[in-house]
Amino acid sequence: MKKLLIALPMLVLAGCSSQEVITMKDSSVQLNDLRDLDYDGVIEAREQCSETLSGALVNNDGCPSDKTVQQSFRLDVKFANDSSELRPSNYAKLEQLADFLNDQKEATVTIEGHASKVGNPDYNLALSQHRADAVAKALVNDFGIDASRVEAIGYGDTVPLIDEESEYAHDVNRRVMATLSGSYSTTDMRWTIFTAN
Repeated sequence: MKKLLIALPMLVLAGCSSQEVITMKDSSVQLNDLRDLDYDGVIEAREQCSETLSGALVNNDGCPSDKTVQQSFRLDVKFANDSSELRPSNYAKLEQLADFLNDQKEATVTIEGHASKVGNPDYNLALSQHRADAVAKALVNDFGIDASRVEAIGYGDTVPLIDEESEYAHDVNRRVMATLSGSYSTTDMRWTIFTAN
């Protein structure tokens, strides 16, 4: 049996050796470029958008899909009692907001000034407007944000975060908040096992 297993491949090879080997004279011509130079899964023959962002979700032509993203930014700047002067520590927060606005060119921001319930309501309304104006001016003058994208509104003491008469509540309520609205378009990315959301 062992001899038969060794002899069988030799018989198969011997049987093939008597046949003539025919070499093709002409090679077939490749009509289309089947490479994928930007690694998006679309061959060059169909590619209409070269240099696609790596990992982008693409259509059959290799063009990326866009999606609209809504974003928001929270700004919370505190003020001393009876003051509309920005503290130096607030500029780091304003810089983050300015960076966000520079990234999102279509976005606009509403700066909301607030006051504590200490004092006259009419005075507090004016004070809260001065606080909102101070933040808006800093965004425009110090960070180069176009004034048409910034609105400042004072609410006085009408929208407290903590509605009570305590020193802590007064401190928390002396603030400027920012509401940013807008959206931007970005490349839709393919889902992978590393996708977070």
